[in-house]
Amino acid sequence: MTKTNSRLWSFIFSLYMKNPIINWTVLEKCKLIILLSSGMILSWIVWKLFVLLHPELWKYVNIRLIEIDMWVCSLTLTVLIFLMYLCHYHAHRIWIQKVIPIVTIYLFALVLYHGSYMTGSLSPATAVGYISTAVIGLILFDRWLIYITLIPATLLLLIAGYLSLKQYIPYAPVFNIAALKPSPAQHNFWVGSMVFFSVPILIGFFGLFEILLSQWREREDEIKRLSQLDFLTNLLNRRSIHQVLDHFHQTRAEKNYAVILLDLDHFKQINDQYGHHVGDQVLIAISECLTQHVHPLNNIGRFGGEEFIILIPETSLSAAREIAECCRLAIQQLNIATTQDNIQLSASFGVAISSLQYEASQILTQADQALYFAKACGRNQVRTFPEYIQQNF
Repeated sequence: MTKTNSRLWSFIFSLYMKNPIINWTVLEKCKLIILLSSGMILSWIVWKLFVLLHPELWKYVNIRLIEIDMWVCSLTLTVLIFLMYLCHYHAHRIWIQKVIPIVTIYLFALVLYHGSYMTGSLSPATAVGYISTAVIGLILFDRWLIYITLIPATLLLLIAGYLSLKQYIPYAPVFNIAALKPSPAQHNFWVGSMVFFSVPILIGFFGLFEILLSQWREREDEIKRLSQLDFLTNLLNRRSIHQVLDHFHQTRAEKNYAVILLDLDHFKQINDQYGHHVGDQVLIAISECLTQHVHPLNNIGRFGGEEFIILIPETSLSAAREIAECCRLAIQQLNIATTQDNIQLSASFGVAISSLQYEASQILTQADQALYFAKACGRNQVRTFPEYIQQNF
């Protein structure tokens, strides 16, 4: 039994993670509204059954109206089940997609209005149901669909309240207000009934709102994460790299950081001979290779075109050169298969180490100069900025 429950919750969690409510289709959202409506009706049926089974409470209610309303609730529940059937088994039909959302929203509003009038248009349960419905509805559906439903329902509630105040119609007809002495708000049965009607709505509202809020936060985090990555290689993009570099530079007094720039050799020839789709495959293969051979704490990014960058915190020039050499050998061993032949790859590396006397942009320039020196010396090798200085000055 425990394993079954665990699998069920795992399935629900995976469904929740893969398909956030906000991304559901209109019919899937209609299913949710139908379930909420069914839950409200079932809670009313339970309350009515409780009253009917306790004769000592009959003096506080209109027992004949409760008996009639049991049939009304049962009929409404049957209609909701039929709507659920249409949403689930005929979702592909165009008329279902157009008609069911309107019918579902109006039926939900009618269910809410009916319950509100029966228990009192100005009762706490009505206020809770009204606010919860408006908020959740506006989040899940198009505003026009909610407004064309909410405005008439609001007007009906106001009219019912006014007519009740003028004593043209009874207020909260399901209750015998005269028997709730000294006043309904001070009577245990009325207060308990309001709590019974309100609590399920509040639980459903806050539960659904918490799910929507957490999914919205996850969505925002995912958007933020994607904005920091290169769309092709899934490495950090140029803007993110500059942010990391600025952070490293601000803390450089503690320990030096290293910048490694690498550029694929003869990448233009690969694009020209095999096409850009193969060039993209090469870039993806390079990014995967670097990810496998560089420590996760180091930051790898695509700096532009076929140029990549590695930022290493708290390191020395010799250690950074070893990492660059390891990556160079790994890239040299890559073999990209195409329909024509296999592509052998190589890359040139430039390494620079931070210093208190230089700005971050200058360290980046030094790594670029070392990379230029590696290409000038024949490519497929690692060069450091000090070597560039020794050679050129």
